[in-house]
Amino acid sequence: MIEEIRKSMLELCKGKSWDWEEHLDQVAEYSKMLAKKLDADEEVCELAAWLHDIVKIKDSKRESHHIKGAEEAEKILEKYSYPKEKIQQVKHCILTHSSDENYMPQTKEAKILASADALSHFDSLLSLAQYRFVLKGKTAEECREFLLRKYENSWKKILIPEAREIARPKYEAIKLVLCK
Repeated sequence: MIEEIRKSMLELCKGKSWDWEEHLDQVAEYSKMLAKKLDADEEVCELAAWLHDIVKIKDSKRESHHIKGAEEAEKILEKYSYPKEKIQQVKHCILTHSSDENYMPQTKEAKILASADALSHFDSLLSLAQYRFVLKGKTAEECREFLLRKYENSWKKILIPEAREIARPKYEAIKLVLCK
């Protein structure tokens, strides 16, 4: 089931203006690694990682993608007859992965997804800069300001100390490069 969902998500990413394949791969890898390290439900973490941005990938202008994404993930997982209690866990991960103040991660698995999502941003400086600078036609200064905000927000999203240690050198290097 995970492999089928992975393949369908990667297929959905094709032809998009941003490198969604790279993002999903990174989030899935960080989710699996953190789940092992923290003795969390690896299957829930990996499924949530593959599905967490499904609505954003389909429609990049979509607001509240975490809410609609949780609903869409539920429909997908029900088709596989995935256990209802596990579906609820995956939905909670997706619903809270943006760390929206109205939807904060409560479970270990949800904190893992939020952290893995943020960690992936620290591996994607050039992709994020290209997207903002080239594809969105922003000035260098607008791009720099966007990236500073993005990395500050990503740093705040990392809720697990083990993930912070992974991100810390990248965060410090990125800030050094982006700050005037």
